[in-house]
Formats: sequence, C-alpha cells, structure tokens
Amino acid sequence: MATEIHSHSPESPQPSGTVTFLFTDIEGSTERWERDRNAMAAALRRHDVLMRSTIAARGGYVFKTIGDAFCAAFGTAANAIAAALAAQRALMDEDFSAVDGVFVRMALHTGTADERDSDYFGPAVNRVARLLAVGHGGQILVSGITADLLQGEMPAECSLYDLGSHRLKDLARPEHFYQLIASGLRQNFPALRSLDELPNNLPLQLTSFVGREQDVSAIKQLLLHNRLVTLVGTGGAGKTRCAVQVAAELLDDFSDGVWFVELAPISAGSLVTAEIAQALGVREGLNQPPLNALLNYLKRRRLLLVLDNCEHVIEDARTAAATILRGCPDVRIFATSRASLSIAGEQTFRLPSLAVPPAGDAVTAKTAQQYGAVALFLDRALASDARFALSDENAPFVTRICRRLDGIPLAIELAAARVKVLTPRRLSEILDERFRVLTGGDRTVMPRHQTMRALIDWSYDLLTDQERNVFRKLSIFAGDFTLASATAVCRDDALDELAVLEVLTSLVDKSLVQADTAGEARYSLLESTRQYGHEKLVASGEHHATADAHAAAFLETAEQLDRTYYTTPDREWFAQVEADSENWWAALEWALTADGDVLLGQQLAGTLHRVWGFLWVAQGRRWVRAALERVDATTPQSVVARLELAEAYIDATLEQYKTSYDAAERALALYREIDDPLRIAEALRRAGHALIKLGRLAQGEALLDEALAAARKLRARRLTGALLEHLAVARVAQNDLVGARAHFAEALAIHKAGGAEFSVAQVAAGLAEAEFQAGNAETALTLAHEFLAATRGTASSARMTANALLNVAAYLVALARYDEAQSHTREALTLARGQQLAVAVLWALQHLAAIGALRQCDDPSTALVKRMRSARLLGYVDSRFATLETIREYTEQQEYDKIRAALHESLGLDELISLMNQGGEWNEDEAVAEALLV
Repeated sequence: MATEIHSHSPESPQPSGTVTFLFTDIEGSTERWERDRNAMAAALRRHDVLMRSTIAARGGYVFKTIGDAFCAAFGTAANAIAAALAAQRALMDEDFSAVDGVFVRMALHTGTADERDSDYFGPAVNRVARLLAVGHGGQILVSGITADLLQGEMPAECSLYDLGSHRLKDLARPEHFYQLIASGLRQNFPALRSLDELPNNLPLQLTSFVGREQDVSAIKQLLLHNRLVTLVGTGGAGKTRCAVQVAAELLDDFSDGVWFVELAPISAGSLVTAEIAQALGVREGLNQPPLNALLNYLKRRRLLLVLDNCEHVIEDARTAAATILRGCPDVRIFATSRASLSIAGEQTFRLPSLAVPPAGDAVTAKTAQQYGAVALFLDRALASDARFALSDENAPFVTRICRRLDGIPLAIELAAARVKVLTPRRLSEILDERFRVLTGGDRTVMPRHQTMRALIDWSYDLLTDQERNVFRKLSIFAGDFTLASATAVCRDDALDELAVLEVLTSLVDKSLVQADTAGEARYSLLESTRQYGHEKLVASGEHHATADAHAAAFLETAEQLDRTYYTTPDREWFAQVEADSENWWAALEWALTADGDVLLGQQLAGTLHRVWGFLWVAQGRRWVRAALERVDATTPQSVVARLELAEAYIDATLEQYKTSYDAAERALALYREIDDPLRIAEALRRAGHALIKLGRLAQGEALLDEALAAARKLRARRLTGALLEHLAVARVAQNDLVGARAHFAEALAIHKAGGAEFSVAQVAAGLAEAEFQAGNAETALTLAHEFLAATRGTASSARMTANALLNVAAYLVALARYDEAQSHTREALTLARGQQLAVAVLWALQHLAAIGALRQCDDPSTALVKRMRSARLLGYVDSRFATLETIREYTEQQEYDKIRAALHESLGLDELISLMNQGGEWNEDEAVAEALLV
C-alpha cells in the first residue's frame, strides 16, 4: 500500500502562509493486510471515506495520501484539532471488528511550508511526519507551537495533556508534546517512541538535516539486508551527519538500540575496542581482554553499532568489526570512513555530493532550492542571518557558489555563514581564495572540521609519501582524466603505469579522487581538493615540470584525435573530444600565457583546429591568435602552417570568408614548401570554399577540383565527401541543380558509410538550399527540419543548431508562416550570441526584420512602427556585412529583396534610406533589443 495519490477536497481551498498540518496513519496496518487482504481493503475504503469527509467538513485540504496515511492542511489550528477529534470519534463508532479494529494515530503541527504542484515541502512538513512516527494508534499528538495557537480555541470539553519534551528522529531540538484529551477517546498509551524512550546514545544535532532523503532511504535498505555497511565519502561530504540520521530512523528495528561510537578523537588504533565498550557501557572484566568482554556483552543482543570516522585507525577498526560480526549474529555495523574496511560481506555506499542545478540552466529561487546543495545553503544562511532571503536575483549566485564548492556540505555551510558580511554575488566572485574564505566553522566540532584546509590536511597527512606525490601531481588536471593521462603526468623511475594505477586506486578508496567507471574509467578531483593539491604542488617546487608533462600528454591526445578524425564515427569522436576539453584549455593557458613551453602551446592550438571549428569557435580564435602572435624565426614551418589552417577553419565557421581565404592561402604556400599532400588538400579545400562563398565561383571550383583529385588519390574519404559538398554548393550558386544533386548524393553516400552523422545532416541542409532555389520551399523546409533534428543534443549542437534554426526560419518566412519563423529565429539568435557567431546573429536579425516588414498588421500605426524598426534593423545588418565582407546567397538575398521592396512601398525611398542609416549606427546590443520587439 505504498502508492502515492495526490488529491484534495474540491470544496476546500489550499491554505498558504502559516499552515496547520494534520498527518494520520493506521498503526499495524501491514500485519492486518498480510492476515486478510479482502477485509483490510474494505476497512481501508471505509476509513478513507470517514477521513475525507471529516477533514473536508472542517475546511481541510488533503494534499497527499500514501497507502493508509493522510496528509492534510488547515488554515487554522482550531479547524485542524476539530477535524482530528471528529475523525477519531467517527472511526471509534465504526465497526472494524473484521480486521480486529482500525487504530489511527494523528499528529498536528503548525508552520510555514513551500507550496509546489499542490503539495507542501520544508521543515514543518518533515516535523509533523516525525511527530506522527512516535505516537500510537488512537492517540492525537499536538506540537507545542500548535498548542500555543489553540489557547482559547479548543473544542468544548477538551484539553491538552502535557507529555513533556522529546527528541524526534530528526535529531534537532526537542519538541514539546501534548496529547488531546476528550470524552470517548482513549487516554492511556505506552511511552512515546521518541529518542528519549528508545535505547540509544545518538548525539543531539544543532542543525537540520537537508538534502539527503534519497541517500538515507538507500542506506537504510542496505543496512536492513546486510550486516556491515560502510559509508564512504570525501572530507566534508556529511558522512557523520548522514550516519546519525540513518541510525535514528532505524531505532525501531533494533530492540537493543542503536549505539554511536565516535573514533575521530582517538589517536591510537589500540583504543578502538575500548571506545566501543565505553559507548555501550561495557566494563572490562578482571583478567579478561577488552574485546572478549565486548563480545560477551554483544553476543545475545540485537543492535546497530555505528563506528564513525574509521580512516585513521582503519586496521584496528577492521579487526574489531570483523570479530564482532563473526561472534555476534544479531549485531549490525554501520561504519563511516574515507576508505572501505575491506571485510568480506561489506557493502559500501559512496556518499555523493549534494545535488546542484546543472550548469547553464536558468534558475529561480523556487527551482534552485529543489536541489539539496541550495537547500542546505539557504538553511544555513538563515541560521547565520535571519534576514537572508533566496530571491530570483541572488539564486544564480547561490547556485554558482554551490556548484563551485562541488556540493560538499561542509564547504557550503562555511560559505553560507559568510552571508552576514558578503552578498552571494561577492561571495561567488572570491571563491577562488576558498581556503581563506571558508573558515569560521563551528568551534565545538573537531578542529579538522572547522575549515576546509584543516579538513583536507587531515586526509593528506594520512597518505604515504608516494600517495602524496601522485595526489599533488593529479591536481594539475583541470577536468577528469584517464589512467593513461595520469600515468603520463605522474610516471617516474619508481612509478610505471601499473604502480600509478595502484596509487590511484588507493586515492579513490580514500575519497581524495573520484572515479567514474560507467564507460572507460575516468578520474577527477573535487574542486576544493584540487585547489588544495595545487597549492601543495607549487610549494613542492614540482609545478613547472608537472605542467609541462600535462601539456605534452594532452598534445599527444589531440594529435591522436586529429589522426583518427577521418576514420572515427562522429559520435565516438566528439565524445572523446568533449571528455578532454578542460585539460586542453589548462594546457594552452600554461603554455601560451604562463611560463610554459610556447612551441608546445602552438602545436596544441593548431592541432585542435577541427575541435575549434566544430565546438568552441570563440575559444579557438583566441588561442590560435595567441599562438600566432608568439611565432618567430625559430617556429617550425609546419607549426605555422597548422595555425594558419586553423585560422582559416575558424573564420569559415564564423562565415568571415575573406579572412578565411587569406589564412588558407598562407597555409597552402607553407604546405607546398613542406610537401605535405594531405595538408595541401585541406588548405585547398579551405581556400576554395571561401572563394565560393565570396562569389568567385570559377576560381573556387578550380581549387576544390584540385583538392578533390588529391583526396581521392590519398583515399581520404571524409575529406572527399566534404569537398563534394562544397562543389555542390558551387553548382547551386550557378543554378546547376542537376550537378549539385549528383555531388550531394555522392557526398551523402561517403558520409553515411563513415558514420559521419553531422556531415550527413549538413548535406540535408545543402539539399534544402538547392530545393528552395528550385522553387520547392515546402521540400526545403522538410529537409531543413531533418537537419535541425540531427543537430539538437549533439556535441556540436550550439553552432549547428543555430544554423539549422536559421535555415528553417528562412523557409518559413518565404512561406509566410511568420509566427513559427519568429520562434525559430529567436532561439537561433540566443544560440548565435552565446557562441559569438557574428554572421549568424546578422542572419537572425535579417529574418526578424523580414517578419516585421512582411507580416500583416490590422493597426496601421503599429504596422508603421514595426516597418520603421525593420528598416533600421536592415541598416544595421547591411553595415555589419560591409565590415565583415560577407555576401548574401540566394535564400538570404531573395528575402532581403522582399524586405526592401515592402519597406520601399510603405515608407518611401528617402525615409527608408534615412532609417537604414540610423540603424547603421547601432551596436549589436541595440540591434538585438530592437529586433526582439518585432
């Protein structure tokens, strides 16, 4: 009966603000279901009718049912207590003898809660659920807050009986309990199932438990089915807090209690057994080893033993745990450590960082706090400064803080404490100095938990010299990395690949390195850990040599990818590229702007030319230009040629064909001197393609034909396909659609055979242009949609999707489907600006100008405003095209001609020229702002 049903009484509106919650469930329902399902089903149906009717009659809002549990909200505490009393009386009057009675426990608590999708979330909801869990069937429990609100509002002849303060399983401050006393209700019940009544020594927690609900549920299941579970995680991940919470929630499952053993304060492993015995209250017998006394005590007990912070005494903790498990069959052990205990039968749960909103997602206050890391930040910030509020304005900065801190709870808590003196914006800006910022933790906890530096010091000091050496060098990686990359950076006379793997595995086990083994194993360091390791690397004097080794390793990776481009399917190739991107940026930063190896940086910037063109155009332009600026007489010709070829490729991607041609010509001259046939063909391709786009068709085709002959001779199939595409475009420009289709068809066959999915999509785009020029706009639109579908969600999606959206928009404008065209164009404009695709931005602005000029408008004054805006936009586009030396092809030119004609007719030539001149003075931001008003 765990099915969750969201429902509410239609006549009862959903309360908001301060709400009194009534939670109920049937005590012992599982046993009754197992005994007689049919009878229990009938009883539950009647129970549900009574609960709903009594709640609705008093203005309650049932927002959730889970099995036999009801969750209701009331606008006032008086209505909630009246509903609870009526429901208990109605249930007692009903004949439930077929199931030996239905005994419902109830709890009321008042507070504010977040409302979302007709549901409630937050501490008040969690608190009433905890309150319900300690009660008994037939009992109505009332929290102290609700009791205060009921002063003078109690139902007639009812009173509240003071049950005193009790700790709940959320381990926070004790709650003052009351029991409703009324005629007809049972009054005497066993002691509440609170932490004060159940055997345990769980420490009181001064802060709320936030963001780990799914982890707690998973760990509980492991502990109920395994005798040893170890909670493993990096320092500051919240292992202790999570373990204590799990232990509290399992109190009812262990008749002899749950016992917490804190091992962090002890300095010698020999004290582990004594510490366990002390927690359990076991005294050593005369002439009896401590472990024997402990085993004698535990042998006949059913309990859960929590061994917290085992890492620094792991050998002795392992010995004690293994001995207890062998000799005490009803004892279960829950350990926390930065490494597993490595005992047979052990189940390890690696505690992840708290969830953060994905990078790039727009966040609001409402969406951000659904993620555990942001929820924790908000909770701790409010504890530090009650005036703090999460808003739509500061939510992006809070999200950035949580992401920069890798979702590590301790780091987030330390950062949140700073809201007393720093705004979230300022705090996010200075987090690069995190080890100075993240101080001032709770002075009552272990010193190693008071600051991030002390926390990682603790882990670092426990490493061997060899582990420290590798850990420091691993901090040079900017993103994740493979074993091969780690070996290239860390290898020395004492460490071969196998030894590096062994040390890497040990660092993973100790939670200083993260491992992702879903595909090819890749490793990473959390940002805080990486920054700590980097400081140690610099202090050791090893930074320069390690950075050089790192850059050399990723140059080799880039060269391997470049060699295999023509023979690797697109998706596989792009996956490899994206995996290493952050390390390439770091290597280039070191080599070209720091005290690194300039030649190595130049080689890397040039080798990545395909990567720049496909994925990161703006970054590529910056790095290639930085590399070219460092060229001198000592730079090898082959390196200069590769950089010029990269420049040509990048400029072509940006549709800046004049500069692309110039760079390709320089590369071609150098490659002819070097006599590199494949690179000559690639340079010819770039030069020929640029000439076609510049309208110099005969010259361009001649270069492309020369390149095609060389590519066929070299059996460079993918290059052959690309050259055929360019020649097809040249044929389209000369209105030779038969020749264009033949070239496209051959290119398509080559690309499909080689797994070049994105090239296949580009062929579809080329065919669309051909069909549009032939007058088949609907066919062109269909092909363009195929291109768009193929680009979405791919590695190169931003650039290619922007172009695909612009193609679709152009055909929609031609078909007078302006609303659809506007939607596609606006999306393309956002992507193009994000990728710094200057020409694509201009195409988008022209499409929006066309929509403003050509779409009919019933209001003449509104129509005039839109056409004047379109005229200015057109002037801006013309001005920028002149600067970039870009020409319009058929599709854009016919659209442009339509716009000019429509504006000429409605505005007159003199007004049109004047408005276009005004637009020519705009900057991009002004033009985009106006375009979005179309």
